[in-house]
Amino acid sequence: MEDVIIVGAGLSGLTAAYYLKKEGINALVLEARERWGGRILTAHAEANGTPVEMGATWFADKHTYLMALLAELKLPFFEQFHQGISVMEPAGSAPAQLFEVAQNTLPSYRLAGGTSALVHALTRCLAKDRVVLGSPVSEVTDEEDHVEITSTGSTYLGRQAILTIPPFLVYSQQIRFSPPLPEGLPEVMQHTHTWMSDAVKFALSYPSPFWREKGYSGTILSQAGIAQQVYDHTNRENTRFALKGFLSPSAYALPREERKQRVVRQLSGLMGKRAQQYLSYTEKLWKDAVYTHGDYTQVVLPHHNNGHPIFSQPLMNGKLYLSGTETSPVFGGYMDGAVYSGLAAARHILSAAGSCRE
Repeated sequence: MEDVIIVGAGLSGLTAAYYLKKEGINALVLEARERWGGRILTAHAEANGTPVEMGATWFADKHTYLMALLAELKLPFFEQFHQGISVMEPAGSAPAQLFEVAQNTLPSYRLAGGTSALVHALTRCLAKDRVVLGSPVSEVTDEEDHVEITSTGSTYLGRQAILTIPPFLVYSQQIRFSPPLPEGLPEVMQHTHTWMSDAVKFALSYPSPFWREKGYSGTILSQAGIAQQVYDHTNRENTRFALKGFLSPSAYALPREERKQRVVRQLSGLMGKRAQQYLSYTEKLWKDAVYTHGDYTQVVLPHHNNGHPIFSQPLMNGKLYLSGTETSPVFGGYMDGAVYSGLAAARHILSAAGSCRE
């Protein structure tokens, strides 16, 4: 029997496993995907290996739990580039407007080598056999002195467990609980927004940062084009260059080639024809990620119910804890919220273990 089973090898689950390992508890982590990291995903452009973030990207000084973890793991980061002219593209036929970001604007940061560097650092701290991939969970059962978790035909027993699956997916994918979840919890789960689930992200890599050479910051905010947000995505060493951002949700319905053509056409119109001289195009449609996205039956606004107090209540007589960025009362829906919730769950486990030893 395991001391602790963690469901989900995203940032919350790996953070919980990391802090438990520091205290001598080797948790077993079950992950539905064939990779760890969850909504952290650093891809590498086909043409020249430029690292491009298709998942979580930015953070700031106010994200204190994440910053503390980065310091502990000795992971370097750098400031997001925003110097020069930025572009605002209004809706309709109004001409694009140019502006510059104020010098006193609080900086945002990116991890050197990509956000996946954080995931890799956490997994390096765990034994290789402690993360089981390709193991979606279908049932969680309270067996009085332990929790029984069913996954792809296998059964795992743990004295305690942490569930880091986004609340809406717990509801929509119909994970079975015995006994059933407490009254009110499924209703909140049903109306909890899942961070990143409807995002369409893209990146274009380039042989040089032509926008910087033209005095542009690379930032585009658009109410008219397919690319709604675009940012400079040059690496820390200034050796790999890309523009990265978000496409409109409606872009999901288009063929990949058409999405690419529309992005290039939009960037060319706003920053010049050199935008056409890209090396490679990368994209990620999170709606296609079955363990991230679920179809809502009604409109659920971004961050709705993130950090709801009901998520902090232990289940199954204190043996099961909910975690994940959507459950966090601190920056729910952000990396900082994921780290906070993983740390909080680990502390619950350690506190319970301490009580049992007394």
